[in-house]
Amino acid sequence: MKNLIIATFPAAEGKAEQLAAALAAALPDTRAFDGCIRIDVYQEKGTSTFTIVEDWESFDHYDRYLEWRVEGGLMTTLDELLENGSSGFRVQKFQARNDL
Repeated sequence: MKNLIIATFPAAEGKAEQLAAALAAALPDTRAFDGCIRIDVYQEKGTSTFTIVEDWESFDHYDRYLEWRVEGGLMTTLDELLENGSSGFRVQKFQARNDL
C-alpha cells in the first residue's frame, strides 16, 4: 500500500442497513476516482461501525476526492445515518515507511 486511508463510519442506532446501502451506492464512484488504487469495506463484528481501508496514489488524490464528495453533498446524506452526524466520521492517514 502506498498511502493508506482508514475511514470509520459508526452508524446511528437503527441505521446500519441504510448506511450500508449508501456506502454501496457511493463506492463505485470512489473506486473510479483518479488516484484510487483499492478500497475494502469492513463491518466491526457485533457493532454497526463500518471501516473503509483505502489505498491511494497520494494524499493529494484523496484530498481532491474528499473535497469532491463534500461538494457533492455526500456528507449531508451521511449526516442522518451516522452516530453524532457527520462529525462521527473519522479519517486517519498513514504513509508507507519502506525504509524500516
